[in-house]
Amino acid sequence: MSMTTRPASARPPAARPATAGAASGASPTAGTSPSPRRRPGDTVGSIRVSVLLAVALALAVGNLHGVLSGVFWWIATLAPIVVVFAVATLTRVLLRRRGWGTLVAAVAAAGLITLLFAADTAILGVIPTGDTWGRFAVLAAEASESITVQAVPADATPGILFLLCSATAGIAIVLDILASWWRVPALVGIPLLVVLSVPSTIDPELADPFFFALVAITYLMLLRPRVARSRPPVAIGLGAVAVLGALVLPLVLPPVAQPSGDAGPAGGLTTGINPMLDLGEDLRRNSPTQALTYTTTSPEGEYLRLTTLEDFVDDEWEPVSITPIPDNDVSAIGTAPGLTTAVPTTPVSTSITINNSSGRWLPVPYPAASISGLTGDWFWEPNGLSVRSAESNMRGQAYEVTSLNVQPTSNQLEAAPSSASLRLAQPPEGLDPLVGETARTVVADAPTDYARAVALQDWFRGGEFTYSEDAPVEEGFDGSGLDVLVPFLEAKTGYCVHYASAMAVMARTLGIPSRVVVGFLPGNEDTSSDAAESSVSEEGEEVELTAFTVSSRDLHSWPELYFEGSGWTRFEPTPGRGIEPAYLPTPVDNPSTPDVDESQVTPTPTATAAPPVAPAPTPTPTTNALGGTEEGTRTLSLWALVIGLGVVLVLAAPGLVRVAIRAARFGSIRAGRLPATAAWFEVVDTARDLGYAGSTVGTPRELEHRLRDAGIAGPTLAALTTLRVAVEREVYAATPATAPGKGRPATPPLAAPPRLAAADPAETAEGLRVVLAGLRSHAGRVAHLRAALVPGTVRDRLRGGRRWTILPQA
Repeated sequence: MSMTTRPASARPPAARPATAGAASGASPTAGTSPSPRRRPGDTVGSIRVSVLLAVALALAVGNLHGVLSGVFWWIATLAPIVVVFAVATLTRVLLRRRGWGTLVAAVAAAGLITLLFAADTAILGVIPTGDTWGRFAVLAAEASESITVQAVPADATPGILFLLCSATAGIAIVLDILASWWRVPALVGIPLLVVLSVPSTIDPELADPFFFALVAITYLMLLRPRVARSRPPVAIGLGAVAVLGALVLPLVLPPVAQPSGDAGPAGGLTTGINPMLDLGEDLRRNSPTQALTYTTTSPEGEYLRLTTLEDFVDDEWEPVSITPIPDNDVSAIGTAPGLTTAVPTTPVSTSITINNSSGRWLPVPYPAASISGLTGDWFWEPNGLSVRSAESNMRGQAYEVTSLNVQPTSNQLEAAPSSASLRLAQPPEGLDPLVGETARTVVADAPTDYARAVALQDWFRGGEFTYSEDAPVEEGFDGSGLDVLVPFLEAKTGYCVHYASAMAVMARTLGIPSRVVVGFLPGNEDTSSDAAESSVSEEGEEVELTAFTVSSRDLHSWPELYFEGSGWTRFEPTPGRGIEPAYLPTPVDNPSTPDVDESQVTPTPTATAAPPVAPAPTPTPTTNALGGTEEGTRTLSLWALVIGLGVVLVLAAPGLVRVAIRAARFGSIRAGRLPATAAWFEVVDTARDLGYAGSTVGTPRELEHRLRDAGIAGPTLAALTTLRVAVEREVYAATPATAPGKGRPATPPLAAPPRLAAADPAETAEGLRVVLAGLRSHAGRVAHLRAALVPGTVRDRLRGGRRWTILPQA
C-alpha cells in the first residue's frame, strides 16, 4: 500500500519521471548520484540559450544610442558579448561541465579587454601585468572625466569605450552564470533591466521603447522552453514585469539630473544649451561651488557673459544661433554692434581659469577683442559676441582675453535716436497687454529712450520689489517665459531671471531694442597675499592686477538695451544684486583751469554699489588628479556602490529565495499545519542542495537509507528516523467520510490506529534543526557554501516546478 502527497501545483505522477535519475538525465538506478554532465541532446539547447542571451544583451546595450553618438561604440561592445557566450558554449560542449564554461569565458573576456586596450603592457598582448592594471586605472579615470564634461549624446572616447566594453563583458558573464550555469534564466531579466534603464535615469526622453520591446521578446523566447510545459502564463508574466519595471524604475529611482545640453560634473555648474533654463536651480543649490577665477586690470572686476538671448521660441527666451562659424576665429573678434569711436573706451586684460564648471559657452567680458590660450575649436557669433564651441568644453580652460571697458556718457545715451524700427524693438507675440500698460505707467512722460530705461531700472530697484529665489517656485511663476511676467509683476518678488526678462520685454513695448544676457557677476575680490599681481603692458608700464573668485552663486542674468552710437548697454534691474551702472554726463571744460581741458579727459568709470548682500560661502572644492571634485568622485563612487550592490543582490537571489522557503516551512511547523510533512520537505531540499545522492524524489524510508549509506549516523540519524516516523503517521492520518451519493451509502472514514498521534510542532522543529545541522556538518564547508549561494532546489523550481513526492510504505 502507498500514498502520494504533493503540492497542489504539482503534476500527476504520469507526467513526470518518478526517479531522480530520470529527472536529471542520469541513470534511474536508485542510490546513484545524478551526473553533473549534460546530455548530448542539450548541446543545441545550450547554443540556443547563448545566442538568445547575446542578442538580448546586444539590444539592451544598443538602447544607449541616445546617450552616445555614432555606432562604433556599439560595434565595439559586440566583441566581448560574442567572445563570452561563444567561449562559454564551446567549453561546455567540449568539457560537458556547466561551471567550466563560465570560468573559461571570464578568462577569455579579460584577455580580450587587455588585447583591445592595453596590449602593449601585457604578456603576449593578453596576459595582464602590473602596467596593464595601471593603464586600466588611467582609462577608467579618463572615462569618468569624459562623462562629467561631455554633452549628450557624448563621444565615445577611449576611456568610455574601455568602461563600456568592460561593463558589457561583466554583465555577459553574469547572464551566463544565471542562465547556463545556475539554470535560472528567469533572473537574467534583472541585469538586462538595469542596462535598459540607464538612458532613462539620465533623461526619460532618451529611452527607446523599440529596444525595450525587442529585449522583452528575446527574454520571453529564452523563458518559454523552461516554463511552457508546466506554467505557460509564467513567461508572459515575467516578461511583462520586466518591461513594466524598466519603464517604471526610472520614475522611482533618484534621477541623474543633467541640465539640457552639456553634462557637468557632479556638484559642479553646467551651463547647458540654454543657461537661463537652469539658472534658478544653480542659484538655489545648498552648496555653492567655485566656478572660475580671474585676474584683471579692471579694479572693479568684470561682468562675464556666456550668451545673449534675443528671441522667443514657444514663449521662452532662446540663445542666439549656435551654428559654428569657422571663419570667426577668437584670435580676432569683430567690433561690437552699434559701438562708435565717439564713445569712451579703455582696454582691459583678463586672465580666466575655469574650475568646477562645464559647458560650451565661454565666459568672457563684453566686448571682447581677442582670446588666446584656448584648447579646442571655438568661434564667436556676430550679434552678441558670445564665444561657443560645438565640440570642446570650457572646463579646465585657462585663457587670456583682451576687451574694452565701454563707458558711454549720459549725454550720448540721451542723444541717441530712436531705434523703434529695429526687429528687437518689437514686443513678442502673445504678450499680455498688462505688461505694456505697466511699462507706460512707470516711464510716464520720460522724454527719451534712455530716460525711460532708467525709469524702469529705478522702479525695479526702488524698494517695491524684493529679491527671492524661492518665492517664484512656491507661488508657481518660476521661469523665463511670457506667462510668468504678469504673476511676477503682481507678486513683486523674484530673482535675476524675472527682473531681466521683465525689463527687456517692457522696454520693447516702449520701442527700445532689448535682449537678455546670461553670465556671471564680477565675483568676490581675492585679497590673499599671493592673489595680487602686477604685469607689464605693451607700452612698458607696470599694471596692477586684481584677482577675483566667482562661484555658482554669481551666475546672473541682466538686460541690455540698444542705443545708436553706444551699442548694447547694460542695465541692472535686480534689487540687491549686481552693480548698478552709472553713466556720467559728458565732462565740461572748467574755465578756471586754462591749462587743463577737462572735456578731453576720459572719465574714470565708477559704479554705485548695490545694497550689501551677505555673500554666500564659496568653498574651494578639493580636486583630484584629473581636476574632478571630491564631491563628484563621491557621487560616482555612490553609483558604483549601488550597481555593485545590485549585482550582489542578483547573485544572492537564489540563496535568498531558499532562505524564504525554509522560513515559511518553519512557520508551518510552528502553526501546526502538517508539521511533519513541512519538516520532511525541508530535509529533502537540504539533502538535494548539499549534493547527497538520490535525494530528489522517493519515499521517506528510501531517503533515510540513502543518507545512512552516505555516512549519516548518531543523533542526526536518530532525529531523521523520528521525523520519518512522524511524516508517515501524518500521511496515514484519518480521512473524513465520503459523502453519500445518490443511491449509495456513505463510505465510513478510515480508522486511525490508536498509536498514531499528531506530531508535536516544537519537537518537530527541534528535530528538524538537528537533522539540518548534521547534514551540513557531514557535507563539509564547501558543500554548505554552495548550497547557500547556489541551491539546486531553487534552480529545479525555476526550470518548471519539481514534483515533491512522499511514498510511505506499509
